Amino acid sequence: MESLPKLEWVRHLTLTPGMKLVVMSDMHRGDGSGADDFAKNSLIYRCALEHYLEEGFTYIELGDAEELWENDNFDQIYITHTPVYEHLAKFHDPDPAKTRYLKVWGNHDLYWKDHEAVYRTLFPGIEIHEGILLNNIILLIHGHQADPKCSGEGATVSKFFVHHFWSDLQRCGAKDPTRAALNPGLCNEVDRQLHEWANHNDQGIAAIIAGHTHRAVFENLSLTERRYLESKVKTDGIKIKNQPDGSYYNTGSCVHPLSITGIEITYETAPQLRLVEWGQATEGYALTIQREDLS
Repeated sequence: MESLPKLEWVRHLTLTPGMKLVVMSDMHRGDGSGADDFAKNSLIYRCALEHYLEEGFTYIELGDAEELWENDNFDQIYITHTPVYEHLAKFHDPDPAKTRYLKVWGNHDLYWKDHEAVYRTLFPGIEIHEGILLNNIILLIHGHQADPKCSGEGATVSKFFVHHFWSDLQRCGAKDPTRAALNPGLCNEVDRQLHEWANHNDQGIAAIIAGHTHRAVFENLSLTERRYLESKVKTDGIKIKNQPDGSYYNTGSCVHPLSITGIEITYETAPQLRLVEWGQATEGYALTIQREDLS
């Protein structure tokens, strides 16, 4: 079995009493065209950021924040989503020890690994990481490392397809078979690999929080699995995990239909994790944006 890869660009973060973090991933911010999956959720996302800013959270962006496979450069993404970057700037401090904005690259924004200086024109002094390690035991990575189609040589082929063909196909309603997010079988395999890495590694890691699949997972159970276990429906032959396991979590994404998901982490004497969803709701005749705890 493939072992947990050694990461080179890791930010070590020590949790202290009163600390609050929120982890989100997979915004895939684009150019505002029909291929920009994030555009429809931009307002929801900004409302969530405003809440976390006011409540004193540190914001962790866990990869694929920018869609740099489909788009040639960052310029149009920034122009399209300037209000988002203005919100993010409120979390940022040029001093890495004081900043409340931590950024990790994924496969769709791996560009930042070698072009950090471009992002620093907006966020002076920012460091973009391969992973973040909390208290030396909770590893935060994007998750593409467990997906052979999106890491190593496989990523080259997938990026070529997405860059040259996918935008046009996407506008016609096609689904990308290279994305775990749109391929349930691949999604299951990526989750399984990340769970295995969390439980069998020689790096002292006890839990992994990832993104990439776009499928929210809390304590190794997806929302579908959790709902199935809570229901009275029990069909013979259905293979499904039936026990929560606090070694693996997934943030989901910010490109769900009219909602975004993420993981909140608070710390007093031990880390407390919550899976949350921000989405549209109604109050009488008013349309609002509300947070729901899905844990």
